Amino acid sequence: MATQEPVDEGELDAASFERIAQDAWWRDDAVVCLSARERAYRSYRTSGDDRGAARAATALGYDAALFGEGLAVAQGWLSRAHELLHEQDRLTPEHGWLQAREAELALNVMHQPERAFDAGTRAAEIGDELGIADLQFAGRALVGLAVVRRGNVEDGLARLNESVAAALAGDVADPMWMGKICCWLVAACLETQDLARAVEWCARVERVCRENDLLPLFDVCRIIYASVQIESGQWREAEDELIAAIDRMRASRRGTRLGAVMALGELRRREGRLEEAEGLFGQAEFDPRAILGRALIQLDRGHAGVAWDAMTSMLAALDNTDTLVRARILRAATRCAIAAGKRDQGVAASLELDAIARRVGTPALTAQAAEAAAFVAEPAAAAQAWLRAVTLFHEAGLPFDEAEARLELASALTDSPDEARAHLREAERTLVALGVVRPGRVAALAPSGRDLITPREREVLRLVATGMTTGDVASALVISEHTVHRHVANILAKLDAPTRAAAVSIAARSGLI
Repeated sequence: MATQEPVDEGELDAASFERIAQDAWWRDDAVVCLSARERAYRSYRTSGDDRGAARAATALGYDAALFGEGLAVAQGWLSRAHELLHEQDRLTPEHGWLQAREAELALNVMHQPERAFDAGTRAAEIGDELGIADLQFAGRALVGLAVVRRGNVEDGLARLNESVAAALAGDVADPMWMGKICCWLVAACLETQDLARAVEWCARVERVCRENDLLPLFDVCRIIYASVQIESGQWREAEDELIAAIDRMRASRRGTRLGAVMALGELRRREGRLEEAEGLFGQAEFDPRAILGRALIQLDRGHAGVAWDAMTSMLAALDNTDTLVRARILRAATRCAIAAGKRDQGVAASLELDAIARRVGTPALTAQAAEAAAFVAEPAAAAQAWLRAVTLFHEAGLPFDEAEARLELASALTDSPDEARAHLREAERTLVALGVVRPGRVAALAPSGRDLITPREREVLRLVATGMTTGDVASALVISEHTVHRHVANILAKLDAPTRAAAVSIAARSGLI
């Protein structure tokens, strides 16, 4: 969408600039929106209207973050609003909306659900006291989302359900806040991987957005729905939705666009199209989802140490109250730790994830905790642990995760080749249907496929795994460096591995070396 020129100072009053800003917000025109909001702020200050200036500063605070101006700018404007309202001798609607924006920022940018809970609670209280229904239900919905992210899913979803029911029944007059409240519930369903509820609410929210011409909120809803489709195995539909959203928002500065980019990046990572995935995640460099995605790409390439370092940094930086985000990182951290030879740290991450899963109790998180437990299980118990993970992923309706767990189960079934083949066939069927482009791992794991790697190639791979160079391997086996290069090239092709490190990782986990 092409943006207009910044708003001219002109002779308009502050209220007119506020209206221009809100219209530009709906049109996704960041330049006009931010320019008009700043002009409204200056106009209110000139006229001595501190409440109006605080209202403009509050809107600027959230829109600065929304349109990519940065957290520091956003916090600066919100702090300015606090200063202006501090001198007010009575409670005003501006106090409440400032708290609501503080809660939004804490949830969506700062990832601090405890802070959001406090601000959302205060917003709802002010809404109750002043009789402002929009503020009342927006505050309650923000509290509900904060409660979900803290890990109390049922309580949080109950609060969100109440607010959404009120919004759809007409108790929330502002279409922006009505749409936001609905989108927060859909986001909570996705974050808890309650896919059936997410699909149901996505359809209802999309209908509301279409009926009320709420294009920015419609984009949010469709991106969330595409993420639900990725989890449930509808990859082609998700791809079409995300590419369309990215195209619609090509000129947009909203963080919503980066959400679509990161969702497409995760789809590409699962497909095995790692270079494309890395480029997409790079567009949202500092977002936790992008950092996690890039770390998993490093793991897929066989760089377990690099991936593990990223996991430890993320866990150290994360607010401990953001339970669901922490759970996602712990799941990946367990896998990275084991691949990097950090068994003790992997066990610790697995135990912490299990404790969260027991408290939260959702089927998806229970399955992920079972997967983590399987990664750290002793060899004698590994097959049973992986079978439990496969079963739970199936019950949760997560086909990609189920197929990945089946591959691990097949690898653990060393004494049951027929059973291993059955799980491999089922995993391959699922992965091919989804569109995964890395069949080499399936072939390498298959008992009949172990002969793909010749005894000499296995010798070469074992030496490469110790860190030997091409020259070292040639000397150890008394062969030419050219022959070593040929063996390595054959190994990479047979295992569908992009690098030597990746081939070593695949072979080690597959029992080939």
